[in-house]
Amino acid sequence: MTDAFFLGVAGKTFLISLGVTAAALVLGFPLAALMWRAPAVWRSPISIIVLSPLLVSMVASSYGWIVILGQNGVINNALIGLGLIQSPIKLLYTDLAIGIGLVHVVLPFMVLNLVAALDRIDMAVSEAAASLGANRARIWWHVLLPLCVPGIGAGVTLCFSLSISAYVTPAVLGPSGPNFITTLIYQNFVSLYEWGAGSAMAFLLLIVAASAVFGLGALTNLLAPARRRT
Repeated sequence: MTDAFFLGVAGKTFLISLGVTAAALVLGFPLAALMWRAPAVWRSPISIIVLSPLLVSMVASSYGWIVILGQNGVINNALIGLGLIQSPIKLLYTDLAIGIGLVHVVLPFMVLNLVAALDRIDMAVSEAAASLGANRARIWWHVLLPLCVPGIGAGVTLCFSLSISAYVTPAVLGPSGPNFITTLIYQNFVSLYEWGAGSAMAFLLLIVAASAVFGLGALTNLLAPARRRT
């Protein structure tokens, strides 16, 4: 378990999962705010769009990203058409492709938790802040964001746990060979028949994920407005 290759794969898995969680939070907040503020007639269509990644098999959605990120895919053709690049750049089978695919998978979970947190906030709170002279940015930063801490904590915990334990997306979109801790575990079990090493890696993954969940839960309780008032 102290092998440099294993530590490198484990460290990369941890960093990609953190990056995916941060990206889901940054992208999820505007979507959650849009759903929260939307009229009732528009809320269902927006919800269907946000939840659409969960309506398709993870295998099918991962292969869909191959069409988008490939050498002759949508992104490379668009960049060449706009004159931004002269030849296709390598997007597919990279760590970036793993991150993009995982953000697509976990984003609905972040949005749903943020919307649930926003729904618990009385609209009169932001209206009262506005009547006292606070602009929209100050209302979000000083009023709404602190009240969303429980939802942020739940979303971050769920997205990180799903990212670090993902297998299909890294296997389809990532570089060849063991590129994620889960693909390394699979290789040890299925290809190398190293069941002892595979079991140890799987147990370590469980410990890391459980520690992250416990730590994020404690941090959420510490930062939650109700906790800070006591």
